[in-house]
Amino acid sequence: MNVKDFYENWNLSNIPKYAKLLMNFEEELIFDIISNLDEFDKIKNKKDALILDCGCGFGSFYNLTKDSNTIYLDISLNLLKKFNIKTNKICGDILNLPFKDKSFDLILCIDVLEHVDYKKALSEIKRVLKNNGVCIVVVVNKNSIINEELFTDWKIHHQPLGIEDFGVEGFYITYWKTFYFVHPIFKILPTKILEKFLNFFKKVDNKLGNTKMFKNKGQFLICVFKVR
Repeated sequence: MNVKDFYENWNLSNIPKYAKLLMNFEEELIFDIISNLDEFDKIKNKKDALILDCGCGFGSFYNLTKDSNTIYLDISLNLLKKFNIKTNKICGDILNLPFKDKSFDLILCIDVLEHVDYKKALSEIKRVLKNNGVCIVVVVNKNSIINEELFTDWKIHHQPLGIEDFGVEGFYITYWKTFYFVHPIFKILPTKILEKFLNFFKKVDNKLGNTKMFKNKGQFLICVFKVR
């Protein structure tokens, strides 16, 4: 099944509660990391900055950019319909972005590149980024010591990526980090206990991601790129 067809039939209500808790935990970690990045903060607060949320889905990370001039793009019309905003939504393909060269100051690309031809996607992102523009990507990390099948068992193309895969011509990496160290065994806990555990574990996860031993071992990888 291709990516578009998969998400045209995807429904969050069909996902078990424990899985929603784990997905929310991952999203909270992503939100905290991105919102504290200097590159993100500087561009977000520029009055004339234009931002692209590339692969926005139904708006999981809308709160990161809701106060900025942002365009929200996704390949799935089904997901965009579930995204509860009326304007600035575009149905389009990351492999053929419908924008002019050097259009954006900042591009967010979260949980997308592992499902597509990531080199082609990054080439398109580079094309539409302004000089000195910033791209922030999050992918499933192929070097992880954690393998939660919730994030890796997909019916579509799914290729986890590592930091070594991002030596893309025209980009240079200014920051990277891995995160999410929750062992799959914890999903057997009752959902009320799992929720409390995840609330506690957030600080532990951040500390593990900052250690030398576990720097490259989290299930997710975040990279910040700039155009050369």
